[in-house]
Amino acid sequence: MEDRCGSLQAGDMLTIAQVQQLLPLGRTSIYALCESGELVHYRVGAAGRRRGRILIHRADLSKYLEQTRQARPVTSQPVDVDQILADLRSRRSH
Repeated sequence: MEDRCGSLQAGDMLTIAQVQQLLPLGRTSIYALCESGELVHYRVGAAGRRRGRILIHRADLSKYLEQTRQARPVTSQPVDVDQILADLRSRRSH
């Protein structure tokens, strides 16, 4: 994990609630991603709290999203849509 503390700007660090507003995920799912190590996070202010508050850097959230991005596989051969439709029609008729 790279050190970003020297270049922090207002709004760089997000709370769990703020991440919830950005992603279609529930609070429990976000906590699970943090606990599993999939989503890099910081725990701060442990004094007076059981485990401290979780904060997520915007760049780490972006990295997580990029890692989970699903791309369609590129085929090396052109797709013959007419042939695919003909195959589907013949399967339905059997």
